[in-house]
Amino acid sequence: MPPLPLRLLTPLALLVVLSGCNSKADSAAQAPTSRPVLAVTVEAAGTQQSAYTGVVAARTESNLGFRVSGKVIERKVDPGQHVSRGDTLLVLDIGDFELALRSAKNRVNAAQAQLRQRRDDENRYQRLASTGAVSRQIFDQSATNLRVAQAELAAAQSDASQIENRRTYSVLKADGDGIITDVLADRGQVVAEGQIVARLAHDGAREAIVNLPENQRDLAAQKALALPFGAADQAVTATLRELSASADPVTRTYRARYVLQGQVERFALGSTITVRLQGNGQPLQTRVPIGALQDAGQGTGVWLIGDDQKISFAPVKVASLGQEDALLDSGVTPGQTIVALGAHLLHSGDTVRLLPAQALALNRKQDQ
Repeated sequence: MPPLPLRLLTPLALLVVLSGCNSKADSAAQAPTSRPVLAVTVEAAGTQQSAYTGVVAARTESNLGFRVSGKVIERKVDPGQHVSRGDTLLVLDIGDFELALRSAKNRVNAAQAQLRQRRDDENRYQRLASTGAVSRQIFDQSATNLRVAQAELAAAQSDASQIENRRTYSVLKADGDGIITDVLADRGQVVAEGQIVARLAHDGAREAIVNLPENQRDLAAQKALALPFGAADQAVTATLRELSASADPVTRTYRARYVLQGQVERFALGSTITVRLQGNGQPLQTRVPIGALQDAGQGTGVWLIGDDQKISFAPVKVASLGQEDALLDSGVTPGQTIVALGAHLLHSGDTVRLLPAQALALNRKQDQ
């Protein structure tokens, strides 16, 4: 075959070169690319309207006071001390009670002597009346005197018993097992009958006491979480036990008491606790960076990163926007991994590559 003319060889060579370039371009276009991205793990977040700070209190509390007035001569407990039922807390001076009891016992003795005399008189007049030596009227009077003496003795004995009981009331004892939260009287102080001198928090269930605004009163009975101060990872379920029927006249809030579930030893009396209302049984809101939000004209959403490093679009409902974060009502759940920055550069089905430090942290989290 004769060689091709130069004028024909040049276009053919160019065609071969261009074909090779197109093949390389097609191969490059078909090869998948992994975009490096900054990822973040979705976190749960309560809203300002659903989180309320309160204090931990005992389910049962007693305000203790003496049933008689007197001067305190002994104080045997201090705040924070654990006591058992029947333990002595404070003691009053019993000098006056001793004198009153002695006087009452003397009146009982006098009434007993009077009764014996009236009984002897009644027996004697009965014998005389049977012989006609005295009139029936005199005998009836002696019988009446006997009954009066019996009543006087019963009254004297009752007074003595009452005074003896009041003497026992001079010793204030714990009415149950628990912790003394406050002592309001000290040695040498004169206290009145019924005055509160000590407070006792009984062992057992613990409660969170919070004040709810009027617009949250209807949600008080819904599911709630309680978070101890400084231990947000130890959240426990809280169940409404009591809700005040009327609002506080000053703050216009309703006092609510939530029973805390779990080990009560973790909740120190008087410690700070936060109650989060979940409202209508829905989960808590989630928090994501603003840069994670993407809106290409079909609604706002975020890019979820799967286990295979492929992304998928998840529509979300935005509750509020802050300077750096956004609160979401729905669309994602705590623990999911999403693209934090550069969402507008991605497309559904793209494969992404986490930055080395983030990839290591994510693998550790999945191993756990």
